[in-house]
Amino acid sequence: MKKLEKCIDRLFAERTVENIAIRIGRNDKVLYETYRSGSSAIDSGTLFDMASVTKIVATTSLCLIAADKGLLSFDNKVSSYFTCPDDKKDMTIKHLLTHTMGIGHKALTVCGNTYDNIYEYILRIPSDKSIGSEVIYSCPGFILLGKILEKVFDDRLDRLFEKYVAAPLEMHSSSFLPNKSADIVNSNISEEDRGCVNDYNCRFLGGVAGNAGLFSCVSDMTKYAKMLLSFGDPIISRDTFGLAIHNYTPALSESRGLGFLYVDEKYTQTGKLFPNGSIGHCGHTGQSIFVDLKSGLYVIVLSDATASTIRKYGEENYGEVIKMREDIHSAIKDDLE
Repeated sequence: MKKLEKCIDRLFAERTVENIAIRIGRNDKVLYETYRSGSSAIDSGTLFDMASVTKIVATTSLCLIAADKGLLSFDNKVSSYFTCPDDKKDMTIKHLLTHTMGIGHKALTVCGNTYDNIYEYILRIPSDKSIGSEVIYSCPGFILLGKILEKVFDDRLDRLFEKYVAAPLEMHSSSFLPNKSADIVNSNISEEDRGCVNDYNCRFLGGVAGNAGLFSCVSDMTKYAKMLLSFGDPIISRDTFGLAIHNYTPALSESRGLGFLYVDEKYTQTGKLFPNGSIGHCGHTGQSIFVDLKSGLYVIVLSDATASTIRKYGEENYGEVIKMREDIHSAIKDDLE
């Protein structure tokens, strides 16, 4: 993988990353993997803050499992779980999963908000767009979805993840609120924050939320990727998984499945390596996982790119992180041809 290694060399030289782990596989075969660090040895068991990859690995997986168990339907209204104002009465689980609830990024770090009552605050936020009219990437939507899952399962999200996702997939290193003495790449600027979730809304809520908070590693993410390539087996039924991988927003600005980012001709971060219909997700800290359900190809990229670019520029430059993903996937495509 000469072009990939050259790309990684450049990323280190330009200080876009200080730690990066990449695994490329096809079904059960690992095609290539590489681990680079400017300060310490990392490997397939090193933990990274998965940021919004939490949305698919934990929250979406649990939502699909809940549907299998008859605990919810994707067309259920949020108002059947929580009291909603009139402008939110028609909001459904599907709107939350497809980022079409009409509310985009919001700071939830307001005095009086707690882990237990945060759903009340989210439901009071004025809509940016009418429900279902546009894809607006929404962490509040997935935090709300996490609270719904806690209600239907009658347990907390981190324990639900362990019971229904991590344990059956043998993802033994993955968790919310990891042991800070573990082998963890720091996604924060301060060394004393190593092992703390970077997402400030999730951190404010105590480190467990439907939008972020999961820590994982290449080894465990490979197990998750193989579950996706097996169309949900062994934790999600094939029929329910099949519903999740359709494009529910083809006429809108972004293509979204149920929880999953749906790769199409408008999407750039996979660099044309993954064909239309591939699924995956990115994390703001510099992570991504994508799978091609037809060919069995998967690519896992774990890094500290966002923190590294902040050290580089003195402020966040997320555009460089986005370009990093595109360049990595493009290099892999060239190497595989």
